[in-house]
Amino acid sequence: MTDNIVYTPPPIIKDFIRHYLPGELFYNWIVGPVGSGKTTGIFFKLIHMAKLQAPHKDGIRRTRAVIVRNTFPQLRDTTIKSWFEWFKDGPSGKWRATDKDFLLRYNDVECEVMFRALDTPDDIERVLSLQVTFVLIDEFVHIPLDIMNALSSRCGRYPPPKDGGATNWGIWGSSNPATEDNAWYDYLFTNLPTNARYFKQPSGLSPEAENLDNLPGGREYYTNQSKGKSEGWIKQFIEAEWGFSAAGKPVIGTFKPDMHLSKGPLQYDKTVPLVVGFDPGLAGSAFIFGQEDLHGRLKVYGELVQEGYGAKRLIEERLRPYLRRRFPDAKIIIAPDPAASIRGQRDEKTIVDELRRHYQVKVETNNRLTQRLTSIEHYTTRLTDVGPAFLVDAAECPVLVRALKGGWRFELNPKTDKMKSPEPDKKNPYSHPGDALGYLARYYMRQTERTERYPTLHIPKQYAPVNQYHHR
Repeated sequence: MTDNIVYTPPPIIKDFIRHYLPGELFYNWIVGPVGSGKTTGIFFKLIHMAKLQAPHKDGIRRTRAVIVRNTFPQLRDTTIKSWFEWFKDGPSGKWRATDKDFLLRYNDVECEVMFRALDTPDDIERVLSLQVTFVLIDEFVHIPLDIMNALSSRCGRYPPPKDGGATNWGIWGSSNPATEDNAWYDYLFTNLPTNARYFKQPSGLSPEAENLDNLPGGREYYTNQSKGKSEGWIKQFIEAEWGFSAAGKPVIGTFKPDMHLSKGPLQYDKTVPLVVGFDPGLAGSAFIFGQEDLHGRLKVYGELVQEGYGAKRLIEERLRPYLRRRFPDAKIIIAPDPAASIRGQRDEKTIVDELRRHYQVKVETNNRLTQRLTSIEHYTTRLTDVGPAFLVDAAECPVLVRALKGGWRFELNPKTDKMKSPEPDKKNPYSHPGDALGYLARYYMRQTERTERYPTLHIPKQYAPVNQYHHR
């Protein structure tokens, strides 16, 4: 390799490059804005890792890596071109164009670097038969997790044991963030294994933005990129926040995560009932737990989201254990979908009937979608004397938070950009917690409406909160 390659990584990429687990399989993933130098970072991590391989008896540190991209055009036009910006054919090694291989040489290091796309099943099969030391994935969010897991099983297989074996091996990648309904989101934020580490670069609009010296216009690069872009695009590709598909319109457009997600755990008030919005159904159902406090804030404490539960199992295996653990002293009122008590689907009627055996159930006779959405926005659009009128415990309500960020959405016609239906998309898991939140919000709005309509009257007994229904 030539001596004139000078690379100074910014702080997060520097940490990403240096992190590994000696002598065992490791996973490193880095996410950041467009133009933040992520792809360069995965290349120089390879330089670092190849230097750590123990030398063969001839003194050469030999390794083999495969750099993967989901399609060949992207591999050719982006990944390979980025590689050649740093490592030239000749001074840094030898490029074999037919095989898409680069034999990288510097000092006592020799690393065979293979570039492979995963366009077809045949491409995938060929990659999954490789014997390599390292795997690098450019834009990993476009690679299915099953393929990533299969690729990880190819790491550490070169050099062979007879030549001393691999002394360090692993898999790493870079990407812009995808949407929260991408499987990688759950992997990185919920199921990250102990031998994996996730790195996130700062927003391109923050004072700590990285790689500005290499961008046209420096800091102004991101300001210019923001012009004319949607808020969702800016959040995802400049601020590096995981978003939701632009193919839909969020049902609750007034939800603002920085305003409506609590900074810490929310505590429920034991002196008043805990209200549970409930969207029933055998295919999928959701409970959302909350209270309106004395300041008029709707505080959402928790969620239960599930599939495939009949009436008794739902109550005995999900609801009752959750209430005993989270709200052991609470007085419970269930606010379900009103159609559940009248429609002819036997299981849903059974759920409401079974709930009445244990809890106070308040079924509203008029609870259409527009009223539920208006009830939610009654809280998301207001400020009280102590802050926003809507607060969600993000740690306890991950599915609801994703729903409100855009997972619960109206499906759009891609040609006209208009809604296909006035009803939210029911084909994703976020409609159930969204609807359950609507029943919760509507319960409190109905009480407010009755109080405003009859200010000199007592609330009728059948609507007043009751104390005799404890969960048991």
